[in-house]
Amino acid sequence: MVRILAIASFAGAVLAQGLGPGLATSHPAAGAALAQAVGPAESAATVAAGDTVLTIHGPCSPSQKPVAPGAQDCTVALKRQQFEDLLKIVAPAGRVTASVKQSLARTYMDLLAFEIAARQSGTDKTPKFQETMEWLRLRTLADLYRRGLEGDSSMVSEDEIDEYYRRNLSQFEEVKLRRMLVPRDNFALADKPGFENQALEIVTKLRARAANGEDLDQLQKEAYTAAGFTAAPPATAVGNRRRAALSTEISADVFALRPGEVSNVEKEPYSFVVYKVDAKRTLPKELVREEISRLISKQKLETAIKSATGSVRADLNENYFGPAAEQ
Repeated sequence: MVRILAIASFAGAVLAQGLGPGLATSHPAAGAALAQAVGPAESAATVAAGDTVLTIHGPCSPSQKPVAPGAQDCTVALKRQQFEDLLKIVAPAGRVTASVKQSLARTYMDLLAFEIAARQSGTDKTPKFQETMEWLRLRTLADLYRRGLEGDSSMVSEDEIDEYYRRNLSQFEEVKLRRMLVPRDNFALADKPGFENQALEIVTKLRARAANGEDLDQLQKEAYTAAGFTAAPPATAVGNRRRAALSTEISADVFALRPGEVSNVEKEPYSFVVYKVDAKRTLPKELVREEISRLISKQKLETAIKSATGSVRADLNENYFGPAAEQ
């Protein structure tokens, strides 16, 4: 298993990038093994977890013994369960096709060949190898631990969902919204401050009429005509919106309104806007259950990561690293 984990670290990168020229060789001795490793889906289903699916024949590494006294070759055999464990490491979230299995089998075979050559050359004794393995050890431990945290965080109980919903009811309020707007700038005019004041005056007067119940679509047409625009005005219907879909200030004003009421004139980056609430409701828990579950899971994961990393800090030598970058 140690060997599988070590090879998986490199095999994952190879499969993600595609096999390079040095890792795509075919060896006659492995032909039958690859045929065993991959077959049609219906035949693969008949292979038991303990059946050998990949057998690789080649020179013996320093840690191996020949299959028979006096022999020069050794074999590495992987059972189906071992191979699929390796697949889970290399492609944890990917769709495992016959092509992926074939690529992994070839990559595994080539990496074993390189391992033998590297050990014979003494590469495994070099400082560079030791430093690389230490980095891979740290990264692998961190990745495995994080995956465990993600799995734990994804377990959200019904009680947690109920509590989150009760505590954050305002987060699930929804309004059916319409708006009347007048652009703050008319690019055809040179007097920009003068036009902005005119636009504010127009929308302020029409806002009072909207508050008295006049039709917002008709008022929007009047606004564009009074401002000198010849293009058709935008539709007033905005659709359903929740607090997070609006800026903080506008959201506070809009969600304080009752159905039928209009907001004050809101100054937005490009327009003066008046909002009207047609309807308002709090979304039932059943409609937002999955959303709440994702939010709780995210919060749990962030808390767990902070707990793991919060006790560690680093001092960087600015003469070497330069000034600290803004986070």
